[in-house]
Parts: sequence; C-alpha cells; structure tokens
Amino acid sequence: MAHNDCILISGAGPVGMITAYSLAAQGIPVKLFDTLPDIPNDHRAATLQPSTLQMLEETGMTAVLLPRGIESSLFQYRDRLSGETIAEFDYGVLKDEVSYPFALQIEQHKTVRVVYDAARQFDCFALQREREVVAVDQKADSVEITVQAPDGSRETHRGRYLIGCDGGRSIARKSQDIKFPGFTLQERFIIVATHFDFAEAGNYAFRNYVSHPVQWCALMKVPGEEDEGVWRCLFPAMTDDLDDVVMGDQWIMARFAECFPYQTSYNIVHRNLYVVNQRVAERFRKGRVLLAGDAAHVNNPIGGIGMNSGIHDGLNLADKIGAVWRNEAGDDVFDVYDRQRRTTANTYVQAQSIRNREILKESDPAERQKHFDELRAIIDNPQHHLDYVRRASLITMVEEANSIT
Repeated sequence: MAHNDCILISGAGPVGMITAYSLAAQGIPVKLFDTLPDIPNDHRAATLQPSTLQMLEETGMTAVLLPRGIESSLFQYRDRLSGETIAEFDYGVLKDEVSYPFALQIEQHKTVRVVYDAARQFDCFALQREREVVAVDQKADSVEITVQAPDGSRETHRGRYLIGCDGGRSIARKSQDIKFPGFTLQERFIIVATHFDFAEAGNYAFRNYVSHPVQWCALMKVPGEEDEGVWRCLFPAMTDDLDDVVMGDQWIMARFAECFPYQTSYNIVHRNLYVVNQRVAERFRKGRVLLAGDAAHVNNPIGGIGMNSGIHDGLNLADKIGAVWRNEAGDDVFDVYDRQRRTTANTYVQAQSIRNREILKESDPAERQKHFDELRAIIDNPQHHLDYVRRASLITMVEEANSIT
C-alpha cells in the first residue's frame, strides 16, 4: 500500500470497521486506527434494524451476522402503572419491502468482529491498534495524521481523505474546529445484563419500552457470550448518587424491584454506566476530513437508532468515496453526503430518539394517556402501523436521505 494513496479512518468501532470493509471490498486501500488493544467486549449498541440489514446485504455481511443474533419481529410499549401492554408493533408489516422484516439483536462487539474477520482478508485493508490520532493536518491534495503509541512515540500517515469515526469526543472533528451543538441529558443511563428470562416471567417481547413517570426502563434480549440468552435492562439514573453507588448491587436491585418485581435478586453478568448527549455536528465534511457515526451525531439509545444511523453514514460515504476514487464523481459529492446525512440526523435520529424518551418519562397523567391513545390508534390502522414501523426501522430516513441531492 502506497504511503499516501489510501483512505485513513480513525476509530474501529462498528461504523469505522464497516466503512473500512466497504472501501476495501471496492479495492480501495484503507488504514484504520484505534486507541484500544482489542475489540471491547462490553454491552453497547445491540440492534441492527431492517434497513441496516438490507444495506449490509450488498456487502455480504448480513448472511454472516444473522446466525450470530436473535431475530426480533415485535417491539412493545408497556405501562408500568397499569401493567398493560399499550401497543405491540410488528416488523412483519415490512415483509413486502425488505428481505429482513425483523430487528437483529446482536452485541456490537460481535458485529465488529464479524466485519473485521471479513475485512482482514483484503490486502488493501490495514488496522493499527493502540494508535491514537493526536493531530490532523490538511494539505491541498491530501490529509496527514499524527498517531501516538502507548510508549509516546509518534508516526505520520498520509491519505487522500480522513474519515472520523472516533466517537463523541472525536479528534477528527475537533481538529477542524467543527462545532457540536446540542445538550447533555441530566440523568445518566445504566445498562444491566442478567440471565433472568423476562419472556417467561412477564410475557415480554424481545424488545420492550416500559413507561413510568418516575422510573421508566427498556428491556431487550441479546444472545450473550455463549449464546445462552441475556436480557439487557436500561435504567435512567435520575439521582445525585455517585457512580460507584449507581453501579452497586443495592442500587441496581432496587431498580429491578421497582420495574420487574418477579424475584428479590437477579444475577448480574454486566453493568455499564454512561452520560448521554443529544448533539449533531454543524457539518459532516470540511475539506478532506469527513465525519460519520458518533463523531457526527450522538443521541440517547432508546429505539436502537444511533449505531444504525452511523452505519448508514459509513455505507453512504464508502459509496461516494468509491465513485471519486474511480473518477466517476467529483469532490463535491461529499457536500451531498453532508446534506443527506446531516439533514436526516436532525430530522430523524435526534427527533425520534428524543420523542421516544419523552413518551417513556411523561409524568402528566393526561399527556401519558394521550400518548397511549395515539399508540393504540396507530396499531388499529394498518397504514399508520406500517408508517410507524418504517420510521422506527429507519427506512423512511434512508429514503429521504437518498432523495437529497
């Protein structure tokens, strides 16, 4: 691989890895850099929406991912106060539009591993771990990055473009002074994983959103490390307690007692606490630096939107880089990328994730009832049901993005 005749990518999470694979599959040399020594084996995003599965089919990845995940054809909205299921939405209404009318629930690190195993078969793909991008310098015909190893040593790499997939604290974005407007939620979010079977105990679907004016929650089933089946519970930590307290067994068991009073204690196989932001970068392209995924937009995790929209960014961008690389398009195609993805990040990713959270946490009884009535009315109308699921699975977002020129 020529030193400067390649695409540089910072961040080897799902967006960076899938983008790198998509470029390498086109024969485009790509160098991928990540600060971590290996793929983090923790509970982060865990949903591939039908729209994403359809897009990944063109890369050959969907067929490999399907056996590793759990197919979820339904998702429920439930009310903790009454104990009733308010509405049950069926991905099956998409059967005439997509090949995969379900969400695939698969841990993020498994998706990254599957794609990496495929990407490393290409001679034009290179991954360097424990390499932090610390500086970015744009040239007239290239972009140069400085990466630092754990021992403090540094080296320089040059490529035609840099794609920043390096998360909400993106060095790629900050190096270009690109603003990241938005806000930080007051509460922290904690994900707790347990082997307890909520489908058997409470007739839960594999995807559930549980409304409550004080302590709402979300619940979904994922495969687990040994494909034994693990249930992930998402709780908001609306408290001033320190992180150590919120991560402790006493605090967690109190939340289970509130939300899932099936037994007095649950075995905990994983816990993860984090702060949540709702932000969209003011631009997704500045010269030869391009942003995708969390480097470009971050949102709360309710609805399984963030990672999927990031993957859509990466696949969109890989197609456009391929066209430029083959001299089929000019550099201005990246302005189209910015318009397509930034517009829909604001219209769909932010608006929908914020709306999802508002419905779950609504405290006004009249407003709560209004939300519930709206959900029931959607279920009762086949066209509205279809429209809702198309939007929730990001099919509508993809269509709108593709319509922007």
